[in-house]
This record gives sequence, structure tokens and C-alpha cells, in this order.
Amino acid sequence: MTIRPMDSGDLELEREFITNLSAESRHFRFLGGVGKPSQQMLEALTDIDHEQREAFIAIAEDDSKEKEVGVSRYALDPDGQSAECAVVVADDWQKAGLGTLLLNRLVESARARGIPLLYSIDSAENHKLQEVARNMGWQCKVDPDDHTQVIYTMRL
Repeated sequence: MTIRPMDSGDLELEREFITNLSAESRHFRFLGGVGKPSQQMLEALTDIDHEQREAFIAIAEDDSKEKEVGVSRYALDPDGQSAECAVVVADDWQKAGLGTLLLNRLVESARARGIPLLYSIDSAENHKLQEVARNMGWQCKVDPDDHTQVIYTMRL
């Protein structure tokens, strides 16, 4: 397992990763129905400048071929005082600590850049994420604009 910064050369790994996620995992990651990712979506997800947008990709070897098994990312808000983040782990790799590792890399990166707050808007039904967030000390509140969602925050 290797965790490294994502770059535009990872577009095909990202395509295969998203396509192979279960419908539930895609729903929780994108808060809606995403089937096959579009080229435009993949280009946006892999256009990482490592300042305003950061992403870390987890790679495993599968029959001597690289396979993406998880990704964490954040995008800095225009005010520069907070960043929205997201983590998704391949279904076969969930509940093994990989999401926590990926999230910790994001937190370290955000702290190093002086970003004071990370937040994530997620489905209130995503109980796996609730457990990870609670164990890592994230605050959770119901989204005031949509009671089916929650907002996790972490002050850095």
C-alpha cells in the first residue's frame, strides 16, 4: 500500500476506482446518483494544484498492476479560512483503517498550510463515517439546510 499525492496522471485510476465503487459508496461520496464518471468530472477530480486543492491517493498492487483503493481530498474555500474535504475507500478495503489514514494525511496537509478548519457535508445515513469522525474528534451537527445531511467540522 502506498499513499501519495494525486496528480493528473491518475485519471484512469480514478475512473476505474469510481466505476467499481458500490452504488451505496458512490451515493455517500457524491450525495447523489453518480454512475459512470464523465471525462469532465474526472479531469476536475484529478486537477490538483496542491495549494487550493489537495488529494491523496491510496494505491495497492493487484496482479502487479496499480489499483486505487482510496482517496482523500480537500478544496480551499474562497475565504481561505476553511476547506471542504471528502474521503472514500473501496468497498473491499472499508473498516480496515484506510479511511482514517487518508483523513489524517489531509489533516496534516491542511495544518501545514495554515488552514484553520476542515469540514465535510455528508449523508446522515453514513454510519461508517460517523464512527470514524467521532473517533477522530470531529464535531457533528445536522445541516440546517437539509436534515438528511450532517456537517462534520474539525478546527486545526
